[in-house]
Amino acid sequence: MKNKNIILILTLVLSGLTAIWGISSKAMENHECFVSVTAREMLQNNDWVLPTCNGQLRLEKTPLSYWIVAGLGKITGKIYAFTARFPSALSAFLSALAILYFTKQWLSPRTAIISALVWATSFGCINYAHNARPEMLLTFFITLCFLAFYSAAIEQSRKKQIIQMLVFWISFGLAMLAKGPIPLPLVAIPLFFYIVIFKQWKIIPKLLPITGVIIFLAIVLPWPLAIGYRVNWDLVVWKHNFYDRFFGNFAAGNYPFYLYMLYTFAFAAPWVAFAPVALISPFYKIWDKKQKAMLFLWLCFAADLIFLTISAGKRKHYMLPVVPVMAILIGIVLEDMVFIRKAFTGKFAKNFLIYHMIIITLSVITGMIYFVVTHSQFISEALILGITAIIIIAGILAAFAKSRKTLGCGLIFGGYSLLAICFVSLSAPLDNNNYTKIFGLEIAKRIPLTDNLVAYNHVSNRVVHYFSRDIPEIMDKNMIYQLYDKGDWILATENDLKELQADNRLNMVYYNDKAEVQIDKNTAGALFRKSQ
Repeated sequence: MKNKNIILILTLVLSGLTAIWGISSKAMENHECFVSVTAREMLQNNDWVLPTCNGQLRLEKTPLSYWIVAGLGKITGKIYAFTARFPSALSAFLSALAILYFTKQWLSPRTAIISALVWATSFGCINYAHNARPEMLLTFFITLCFLAFYSAAIEQSRKKQIIQMLVFWISFGLAMLAKGPIPLPLVAIPLFFYIVIFKQWKIIPKLLPITGVIIFLAIVLPWPLAIGYRVNWDLVVWKHNFYDRFFGNFAAGNYPFYLYMLYTFAFAAPWVAFAPVALISPFYKIWDKKQKAMLFLWLCFAADLIFLTISAGKRKHYMLPVVPVMAILIGIVLEDMVFIRKAFTGKFAKNFLIYHMIIITLSVITGMIYFVVTHSQFISEALILGITAIIIIAGILAAFAKSRKTLGCGLIFGGYSLLAICFVSLSAPLDNNNYTKIFGLEIAKRIPLTDNLVAYNHVSNRVVHYFSRDIPEIMDKNMIYQLYDKGDWILATENDLKELQADNRLNMVYYNDKAEVQIDKNTAGALFRKSQ
């Protein structure tokens, strides 16, 4: 019992570390700043209903992430990178906790721990835990929907079943507020097919179909109704972002139809080799009692993959909400290969794990060499990290050679967590968004709070975030000259800057040749002000 408690505590610690370590180390990227700037303006305007970003209506996304970040900002006094990203880090940790809790109920504590750690050490989890976008918040609530629903479906106690369905409906509603309306198809389609394919008609009355829907609507409807009233029901932006985007008529992006299959493997890293095996395994009867849970998880993954693939409006992060269910499938497979050897022969499992470790070792060595060659200033850190990784891998192999499987698994998860933490720390100084951070902070230092700043044509959300005030965008050049003559500060970047420089009518007071990032390249930015 003591060892089990220690393992459980270590699982929670590793899940927390991978989620929160270094969340404020990298500069904010542009899409993250939609959240931070909108939350800041909610506080400044004292308007928690109608979101604005840099003074413009921001109705493209539902407001839960804005509300949470604004609430944290009210407590901390200002919205920093940490404030903006903390909800994502917490959601990643809570997702691991949900996997741990529910999978333990269905299967076993060991399966639950392995599945939670697979999720917590996956690239998808770590990457979006460190990102302020609402993706991880959405992922947590959709994961909770799936897990609570299946627990209710197999629960014998009516009292527990009611509690689980209440969790489902509340999570469903909050998922809609996190990033609606995508939870509707992502949750409803897999559950519909689960009921139909497995003929679970009898459970429908037990799902609180009336009470649950009322709770769901009570959570979801007030905000869009309030918005409709505030904007006189001019909601064409929702049609563009929800309906037109799905059919490829709005901001579809030029992505191949197999995009989500590629990112299934990318988000599963470093467990990529296990993903195909995990997606095939549920169809083998050898799993016995586990098979029902595995088929449910597989159906959740497959149904959403097909739906997203059909959609013409593709983005890689749309796939994130179904990665946790795949992590559980990988956890089941990994547990069997290491501890049980029921579905896989000892020889197959041994060879599979050895090849996996060889690939990981080669990847680490290759990555370190590339990193040293391209960033020689970090040669000492890279060498230390590489040597540490090799020592950990040697320890893993030694543990398995001596049949100390629990220690071997612990070293695997601990090693992956260490590599992830080190990667986050080493990559932060190399982030191109740092240039915009420096630029934004510099102009904030130069321009007094009593002065006005406007941007010619366009300014990025990154600059607005670090400037800590709105920067109105003025498209009319004549208006720019009028404001300049009044004594206002003028900001311009990239081609807009070249245009103003060509006119040679404005006095430049600050110039930075690496002020902005445009498609992975740095562009210039400058401040103009009339001589006082």
